[in-house]
Amino acid sequence: MHDFDPGISDKRKVSIYEHMIDTLRNENYGSSVGYRKRAETNHIQCGRVLSGDTEYINTLVGENRMPLIENRRLNMSCPAIQDRIHPKNRDFKLLDSGIAFARVVFTDYEFIEKQLEMSWHPQNVFCFAVDKKSPDEFISKIQKLDECLENVIVLPVVENYDSAGHNMNVGHKRCMEALLPKTDWSYILLLQNHDVIIKSVYEISRIYSFLGGVNDVHFGKEIDGRRVPGLKWDPKSMHLFRNESGIDEKILNEPMRVYSGAVQVSMSRAAVKWLIEDVDVSIAIDQFNRTKYAGDEQLIPSLHLNYEYGMPGHFTDQCPDYDGPKQITRFVQWARGNINNCPTKTVRHGFCLIGIEQFQALSRMPFITVNKMVPSFDYSIIECTSELLYNRTFLGQLDHELYESFYKELLHVKYHEHHKDPMYKLDCRSNQNSWKYEYYL
Repeated sequence: MHDFDPGISDKRKVSIYEHMIDTLRNENYGSSVGYRKRAETNHIQCGRVLSGDTEYINTLVGENRMPLIENRRLNMSCPAIQDRIHPKNRDFKLLDSGIAFARVVFTDYEFIEKQLEMSWHPQNVFCFAVDKKSPDEFISKIQKLDECLENVIVLPVVENYDSAGHNMNVGHKRCMEALLPKTDWSYILLLQNHDVIIKSVYEISRIYSFLGGVNDVHFGKEIDGRRVPGLKWDPKSMHLFRNESGIDEKILNEPMRVYSGAVQVSMSRAAVKWLIEDVDVSIAIDQFNRTKYAGDEQLIPSLHLNYEYGMPGHFTDQCPDYDGPKQITRFVQWARGNINNCPTKTVRHGFCLIGIEQFQALSRMPFITVNKMVPSFDYSIIECTSELLYNRTFLGQLDHELYESFYKELLHVKYHEHHKDPMYKLDCRSNQNSWKYEYYL
């Protein structure tokens, strides 16, 4: 099983350029006041894909997939950036509370800008941590976002990030420190480069209101090899609590129970405040960072499940065999060593790459984000998802309702609602099925 090769054959380039030339020759291209597609994908009829037109979808896959072609003459002036991300003709309704977004990035500026556009709202705030190894041109473009948009922060570029997860927690923590003084947000969403938002800002705001303050964190048993042997993991040795007075000695001296999960999480503002002001995770991050691979996927799940630490919005590890829905922040498909487990038959770093043939299913899912959509593989799915969010946000399109009861009945939501009640007994049985991609076809 081989990883996706981003190279484009000459034959395919000719076909792509023909589509782009046809689009650019159209005198009406670019004059629309609605959603503006790229020249590469202007011919894609997203409505037909959304309706499940299999015959049409089959014409968009395989050699016909449409990658993003970098615009080498992209206008990076502030007026041009502002016009692409929040044109003056877009009216925004008030959110109950803003949302904070923290994303670690290293490539594909135009893709990143599109994600910023589709999650932009005057009440939302954004932070980018940029890989020091990124090309200078990419870094300078990302830094322009800070210069041109008042609700965007780009951190000083001082760390290397990699696909093995090194320094990922550091970048997200620095973003949390930078975003905490911004007062008008209630939840933060931690993201990586190729995570794609699949809910509108209003849908995300509603989902977070359903969560009611609980953190949304994927978790599972600790994966072997995710920690370097011989290190001390008790809170006292890690100097975890900034003020140890009042903390039970048993809590201070017992090793932290470590769990594996995912970097992509949704955390309440109270949890972020606790993470920055009440505890010091520097040593914990450093120790996880020594791991060869995926040490970044342990920090938040472990703090989330060690309930006695008192993290606001925490869950519990009293349901070790729970197999119901654990998280709605991120959807991912694993190849698990078999390319046939991927609808697109394409893999990168063990993940299935998401393609246009999955658009209808993604539109129905309860998740907030999807990983991975790669613009050099199939930009059509990114474009159609963006157009869908535009229609839901600005045109009032109602193609799929949010299931309020689904979110409110999540086990971690019910636990958060009742765990302070001395009469509450946690029932680890789920009244909801484990998620399967097939449910949404």
